Amino acid sequence: MSIPNSPDYQLEQSIASLFSTVTGVNVYTTTRTGPKLFPYIAISANPVGQLVTPYSGVYDMQVSVDYSDTSAKVSFSTFDSTYLDIFACLYGTGQSLQFEIQDNSTDLKVYMARISSQTPTIEVGKRAWRRGLVISAIVTPDPTGDGVSELDFSDYLNSQYLAVI
Repeated sequence: MSIPNSPDYQLEQSIASLFSTVTGVNVYTTTRTGPKLFPYIAISANPVGQLVTPYSGVYDMQVSVDYSDTSAKVSFSTFDSTYLDIFACLYGTGQSLQFEIQDNSTDLKVYMARISSQTPTIEVGKRAWRRGLVISAIVTPDPTGDGVSELDFSDYLNSQYLAVI
């Protein structure tokens, strides 16, 4: 389970916000507990390790984005069409994936993001279609995103300093 200020949590939230335009699909991250209602997108970010050197704060992340829907009510062509709509959200404004994720994040600096693999469509035992992709990203917590850098530490506005403490 992710901590709200951790890079994996921030990355999951910014990717989840990219899918806000897809109608009729529930979006879940790893912090959600309980059953998932069809159709849904499940997003899970996992740190692979730190780059450059240990304790550098630059993380190599793998993000799984899985789309599932019931095969009892939805044809394969409808399922595939919705998946292509979800895929299109990753490049909605014509920018690179890195810029799309960065635009939806306030406390994370995204250096690189790309789709590294896709999983095929399968029908599992629960009679559900499932298709997904894996996003590889290099991120770090953004030091300017925490709000402290915007504060004025002059004697004139000393009350802002006290609020941070």
